[in-house]
Amino acid sequence: MSRTTGLRLALLFAAGVVISGVGVRHGIQPNDEGLMLQAARRIADGQVPYRDFWWFYPPGQAYLLAGLQEVFGPSLVPWRVLRVLCDAGVGVLAYLLALRAASPRLALGAWAVAILAMATPSGPHPFPPTLVLCLGALLLVTRHPVWAGALCGAAAAWRLEFGAGLGLAVVLGLALAPGGDGARPRGRELIRFVVAAVGAGVVLYAPVVIAAGLRPSWDLLIHYPLFEFADYQRLPFPLTYDGPLNVDSPGGFVSDTLENLLLFYVPLVLVIGLAASLVALALRWRRLDAVEIATAVFAIVMLQYLLARTDEFHTAPLAVMVAILGAWAISRRADLLRARAAVPIAATCALALAYVAIVGADRRVRALTAPTTAIASPVADGVRAGRAHDDGLNDTLRFLRSRTRPGEPIYVATRRSDLVTAGHPLLYVLADRPNPTAYDIQAPGVVTSAPVQREIVEDLRRANVRYVVRYTDPVTAAPEPNRAGESTGVRILDDELARAYAPVRRYGPFVIYERLRP
Repeated sequence: MSRTTGLRLALLFAAGVVISGVGVRHGIQPNDEGLMLQAARRIADGQVPYRDFWWFYPPGQAYLLAGLQEVFGPSLVPWRVLRVLCDAGVGVLAYLLALRAASPRLALGAWAVAILAMATPSGPHPFPPTLVLCLGALLLVTRHPVWAGALCGAAAAWRLEFGAGLGLAVVLGLALAPGGDGARPRGRELIRFVVAAVGAGVVLYAPVVIAAGLRPSWDLLIHYPLFEFADYQRLPFPLTYDGPLNVDSPGGFVSDTLENLLLFYVPLVLVIGLAASLVALALRWRRLDAVEIATAVFAIVMLQYLLARTDEFHTAPLAVMVAILGAWAISRRADLLRARAAVPIAATCALALAYVAIVGADRRVRALTAPTTAIASPVADGVRAGRAHDDGLNDTLRFLRSRTRPGEPIYVATRRSDLVTAGHPLLYVLADRPNPTAYDIQAPGVVTSAPVQREIVEDLRRANVRYVVRYTDPVTAAPEPNRAGESTGVRILDDELARAYAPVRRYGPFVIYERLRP
């Protein structure tokens, strides 16, 4: 790598840090942020996922955040710094991948789309570090297949479907593309990649699976995501906008409607951009190399990730891949002049990338200008809650800290126990009080079932929990168009709260219940 190239990459990384990092302390995510930090807290305290608490994600992110907690203590800041670095890394890697078959200017455009897509919304989700590993593996496939395999195996420890999809993509790329001399099959590279990927995955998973047990690990890592999760999480693909529509004035349209309208159609635009990019690649498929084939297949895997739950938190990985493929398609339009569709394909890719970049920039500006409130918890470390999540939060935290001792358990319930779509596990983290049950994740079909609710009730009695906080925000029982939005009819936990507890305070959506004396 030349000094000029190194300087350019350093500048892109620094710019990515600025774009993603400005306002890093603005806003919280009660559900997603809470469940990740709670898992890290439990692991730091010696608990093992799948055995000691309910967890259906791979172990990588939870153990990484637990390590950060061991070093820096309980805080909302370290994961945010990690996320910023991962976002910037994804941007640089997207640039390098785009540069393989696109001009520097188009590669710079791919970088811009990637970093804007990654920067908002933020969160401690496992996909940003996974994308760093996956894009790094794609860059190394043909030159260093062992290192690429190791990165692929590591990616599976953060997101299993990403690692498996990347493995399939690389295998197809190496199997279908000619070797370095244009004729030799890449059998040796393929074997090295597969052995390294499997070896890295086994090394990272084995300690956790051995500690938790094979059956619990299988049930939560494989069975639940494959056979139950989709029924409770899948959302209809957004085609017909039915959100707020203010057309009374231009100002009202911009403030009340435009952002929601643009954001609503991001998944559709991404699918159109992906389809156009794949058509462009297909028109010259005989000249594709292993990296191009693998990248295209991995992009399709990212489409599957989006379709698993088509919401704002699942668009970024596909946006990054469409940015790379779109840059390739636009740059190589001259190769497609014989095809009548060459110009429309390139134009479609360009419009899709421009749309995603505009939405990303708009969301970044709005996120930075949204009003926030300081959080009354040392764990916050200066992180401020947005308007949507500050109502009653500080009063609830003050109450819990004044009425309970350090280490005394509390329990955070939702609006109703028969229908649950989200929770507020972040309250455990901010209050610095443990959850005596094994369930931080308010997973529908799990906490809404009779056996789990009986278990929770027994845990509340065993630990003699004095205070239960019921988070009554409508988001916890949203009428989603899937099984999560259907009542199970099981209200064992509700009955226990009515029998053994009485409400003593209400702060906004937080209702605090105190155990009745026998």
